[in-house]
Amino acid sequence: MRVYARYFTDDGLNYRRNTILQLGDSWEVIGAAVLINPGSAAPIAETDEQTTEQLRQITGIAIDWKTFSTDSTMRQLEKVFNGSYINKQKTLDGVIMLFNLFNLRDQRLEEAVKQMKDCKSCNLFSEENDLQLMKGVGKIYLGWGETGKRELREQAEKIFNNLTAEQKSYLKPKFEENPFYHPGFINRSYKRFKVTQEILENFSAKE
Repeated sequence: MRVYARYFTDDGLNYRRNTILQLGDSWEVIGAAVLINPGSAAPIAETDEQTTEQLRQITGIAIDWKTFSTDSTMRQLEKVFNGSYINKQKTLDGVIMLFNLFNLRDQRLEEAVKQMKDCKSCNLFSEENDLQLMKGVGKIYLGWGETGKRELREQAEKIFNNLTAEQKSYLKPKFEENPFYHPGFINRSYKRFKVTQEILENFSAKE
């Protein structure tokens, strides 16, 4: 897995946006996900000219791109998409676009939510361009957990309502009926919880 994202520091806080997970060598977009906030993955270097151009073609944006390290959530998300958790593993070759309900980078979720409440940065939440990118993807996983159903419900519902019926077909029709399990929770529960297996089976079937 190779990871790219746009990275900013604004008023002492760090933001990661438009994260791209490249699996294999293809730049074809094979899916997307919306989670909670960026975690421990860190910027490593500037992207080269050729890579930047590929990222521009995907997102329409050509500036502020960095190469990033991977984190556990990204690796777990790959397993959600490749079927590893339900013994239907397949090789992925393409790009998963990763968005978050808010873009403040801090692996301590509770601390990030506290900081978010006083944050006025224009980088904090997804913009219209992000919503259009999400809507253009066939397969999208929503994994913002309870944080997206409580503290960030307004943002979560905005994204949920923006998606097409086909994109949400693996979910229950009403927002509040869905657990929106984060990949970290999927990783902890897939062997024990029937509902986790059902979500993964339904998502895997949506090709």
